[in-house]
Amino acid sequence: LFSVACCCCCLSMVSFDMYRLLGLLLLASVAKATEFTFELVAHEQFCFYADVEAGHPMTLEYQVIYGGRLDVDVEITDTVNTLWSDERSQSGSHTMNAPTAGTYGVCFSNRMSTVAHKTVYFDFVTSTEDPLLEDAQKHHQTFTLMETSMLNAHESLRKVIDLQTHLRVRETTHRHTAEFMNDRVQFVSAIEALVLICLAVVQVLYLRSLFSEKPNRW
Repeated sequence: LFSVACCCCCLSMVSFDMYRLLGLLLLASVAKATEFTFELVAHEQFCFYADVEAGHPMTLEYQVIYGGRLDVDVEITDTVNTLWSDERSQSGSHTMNAPTAGTYGVCFSNRMSTVAHKTVYFDFVTSTEDPLLEDAQKHHQTFTLMETSMLNAHESLRKVIDLQTHLRVRETTHRHTAEFMNDRVQFVSAIEALVLICLAVVQVLYLRSLFSEKPNRW
């Protein structure tokens, strides 16, 4: 009976550790939601700010999905000085470490456009990835086979999510391009159809005028 009780106790502790690790993995996945898609109108600038600890990495990934020539001005600032900038860029990524603790911002500018509105997607990560997962690894010097499998599955799922995000952005860009071309084709086709109808009416009226002239008796 004592051995059975010990086995049950060990199983309950293992189950508790696995559930705890699973909860940390889920929370870590939720904590990484830093993606935004917004519309940038002409002659406008949007800035997004976040508090960053000294020495922590800042990673920015962005892409112009739709609008104009698919270009924007991008810069990373510390609210006073510009730390990095890129002009008339369609897409890109940049990683840097925060020199000091404070508030840092990412600004997107569409001031070069006079009419075109643009849709911009960006992902701004301002800390080490998965802090809860790192905490779990600190408290667990060794992992069981089940826990190792869960960690590997979590890392694979993160890569799948990043790939799906990239594919969604590309699909949105191509869909907007296809819809724009479809609208242009329909517009030109409507004009051509109208021109053909006008030419047909003019030709019919001209032919009727040739056969409707009265003969000159004199």
